[in-house]
Amino acid sequence: MNTLSRERILIDGSLLSLAMGIIIFGSLIYNARLWLQDYPKEIRAKVPPNTPQEKRLQRLMMIPFLLFMLGVPVYSTYLLRAENGGTISFLSAYLNVFFVLNLFNLFDAVVIDALVLALMKPKFAILPGTEGMAYLFGDWRLHLKNYVKGIVFCTVFSLPLALVAQAV
Repeated sequence: MNTLSRERILIDGSLLSLAMGIIIFGSLIYNARLWLQDYPKEIRAKVPPNTPQEKRLQRLMMIPFLLFMLGVPVYSTYLLRAENGGTISFLSAYLNVFFVLNLFNLFDAVVIDALVLALMKPKFAILPGTEGMAYLFGDWRLHLKNYVKGIVFCTVFSLPLALVAQAV
């Protein structure tokens, strides 16, 4: 097995987290309803569904979201391969992709969900008509469940990304 680089994972996972944090917080500040599908079901039940314009904005927002989520781990693995003399085992490629994605998953769970949304409860994240429901952001079981879903996502989607990264 080629050598994994803890430094590579930390740098690239941090860059992914920074880029995704900018997208997430920027879109939350612009219009928190763009993340309506991620709000607790009790909050979603109190507000109208996304408008056609909000749905278009969600699709537009997905472009940079996916570019970073797919591109950063693949590029990170490309760099790791170069650091390993131009070859890399599939296991090394897979683990690099997995850990880079999981670093963002951890950032999402700890910084975005727990620290900012659950503890700070910023006004820009409170949807109109749900002002008294901000306590729902503190549902730690929901945050833990979402974190575990993220681990499953990373486990599954690291496979095709590692294949791509090996071929590039």
